[in-house]
This record gives sequence, structure tokens and C-alpha cells, in this order.
Amino acid sequence: MRYKKKMRAITALLLAVSMLTACGSTGNSATSQAAESTSTASSEPVDRQIFAMTTVMNLRAYGKKANDALDAAEEEIKKLDSELSIGNADSEVYAINKNGGGTLTEDTAALTEASLKLSADTDGAFDFTIAPLMDLWGFTTLFQEETESTEAQVEATVDSIPTQEEINQVLPRVNSKNVSYDADSKTLKLGDGQQIDFGGIAKGYTSQKIMEIYEKYGLTGGIAELGGNVQVMGAKPDGSPWKVGIEDPSDTSQMLGVLSLTKASTVITSGGYERYIKDKDGNVYHHILDPSTGYPADNGLTSVSIIMEDGSEADGLSTALYVMGKDKAISYWRNHAYEFDTILMTDDGKLLVTEGIADAFSSDNYTPEIIKKDAS
Repeated sequence: MRYKKKMRAITALLLAVSMLTACGSTGNSATSQAAESTSTASSEPVDRQIFAMTTVMNLRAYGKKANDALDAAEEEIKKLDSELSIGNADSEVYAINKNGGGTLTEDTAALTEASLKLSADTDGAFDFTIAPLMDLWGFTTLFQEETESTEAQVEATVDSIPTQEEINQVLPRVNSKNVSYDADSKTLKLGDGQQIDFGGIAKGYTSQKIMEIYEKYGLTGGIAELGGNVQVMGAKPDGSPWKVGIEDPSDTSQMLGVLSLTKASTVITSGGYERYIKDKDGNVYHHILDPSTGYPADNGLTSVSIIMEDGSEADGLSTALYVMGKDKAISYWRNHAYEFDTILMTDDGKLLVTEGIADAFSSDNYTPEIIKKDAS
């Protein structure tokens, strides 16, 4: 598929700066060099910016061993990036796809187990065997370009989109039920023609690993922003809440609202407004594909944010609920309300917030509708 790629005006760097400012920063987003010169006293933040997994990542740490923790976090990020890349011929995932399976390392085993559970729990709305469809639509090539751009939004103009016949040929290969996995031996066997892609869960898993590193080094608090995915632990020195802004999909220079977090939490948002392709007639096709149809999900939602403690699960759920659409997403939340909360933006401009986080969420531009656990 030939396409012309266009970077949009909003950059991940600027988003990171605004996010860090919302979290109490009074300075610019820092590079690794700046982090080395920052005080390591627990009241002063140490910042690190890294490019990995085709996105800009911003880390902030509080504590006497903040620099050491960020060094370890950067090493972990690079390790996971090299293991999980679908396009890197030296990666573990590439070898798995080429060989139709294999014996997995600790990280890919954990991601496989989480992916299979999410697929089963969401009735296939999340499916890590989506890779053949992503290839067919050209999204794999678009997102795997190894350019250290700070642009958050990617638009590509294509000569044509896949035909229904082409999609029908690929769809049978997208089904996690055809995967065979033995947890004891950590052995994975893919079905005929199947390939895996951890893109829907990898950043959340990575942020979770970063939090574990922060705790290992005894940090008093920290935050990780990985291409819009945000995870926090501990507390800020002044005791004030972490504040995380959520983009408005209709205008990414604005916010749907801000969450005030007082405990370890992940905030992960999925939406089709940042990465998409256009055909020659100007029709837009975003990158979140529905495994049941083979087409971009079109179920009435423009944005889904998941708020919970576990990063990897939050990442997968944000994709799954987006694919489900409003009614099924709300029903799913009601059955799992003790596990997570969610913020849904509909394509007709309604903002829905589940009751568990309603008091922690504020918006200047919308009046949220509160979703209760009791449907009545």
C-alpha cells in the first residue's frame, strides 16, 4: 500500500509538557542531560525523556535515588522495545511470528497471558492476533517507522483501502481462540497464518514495570507518561494530588477534563483521532480495528479512558471498550466496577463518567453524565 505520511501539529512533547505541568511541574520537560543536573533531594523532581515504541516517553521521579531509578527504567524500556517490536527482525515477537510460536521469555509470556485473558473476558473485543489486519490496512508500516519525531498525530493518505474480499481472507487468522499456550512451559503455538501484536497492551505493561522500578529504588513518588498513557505511584512532596489531563478528541489542544489522583493509578486513553489514514476521497479510517469485522471500530465512541491500578490491563481495556461501543462498554463496566473506572466520549458530544471517579474528575467544557453501578 502506497501512502503519503503527514505529521499533525500537536506534538507528544508538548502534550508531555502540559501533562507534567498539570502534575505540579514548574519547569520545562527535561531531557536525560537535564535530569543529571537536577537535585536528587526527595522534594525535587528528576525528569527523563526517551523515544521508544515509536513514541516520546516522559518520566518524572521523586526520591534520593531518582537518577538511579530513571537509569533502570530507561534500560527496561529499551529492553522491552527490542523484545516486542513487530517490525524489528531481531525482536522476540518478530521471531514468534516468523516461526509460528516458540518458548517465551518472562515479558512476552506475561503479555501473552494478559492478552489471552483480556480476549476471553471481552469476548474478543481485544485480540492480540490482530497483526494480519494491521498489516493489511498499512498501519504496521505507518507506526513502525523508526523516526524520532515528537509528533503525536499521524495521518497518511492512501491510494486505496482493503477490499471486503481481502478483509474476508484475513479475518479467519484473527482469533485468539486459535492460539495454543502452555503457561507451565511458556510455550506458544499460533494458528495457521496467525501473527501477534502487543501494540494494544505493551505501553501499559511498560508503565507498570516502570512503577515497579520506582518502588524498588524506594522513590517517594513518580509518574510515567508513555505517548499519552499515564501512570503514577506514591505522592508528590507537597501532598497534593497528581493531576492528569485527558485530551478532547474533537480538539486536541483542549482537555475533556482533569483527573485528581491520590493513589497509585493508571490513566490510559484510546481513540481514533491521532493515527489514521485517508483515502483519495477524504474518508478517514482510524487505527483501532474491530476484530469481528476487520474494519475500524465504529460504535459511537471517539475516546475511552480507563482508570485503574494495573497498567497492562488498563491498556487492553481501553481498546476493548472502544471496540464495544457505549452500551456494551457501560454494561461491561457495571460487571467489573470494582476493578476499574472509565470515561467515555461519544461521537455526538456526550461525556460519560463512571461514579467511582466522578468526584475526582472536573471539566471546564463539558457537563459529564454520571454512570451509576446500578442500571436502574
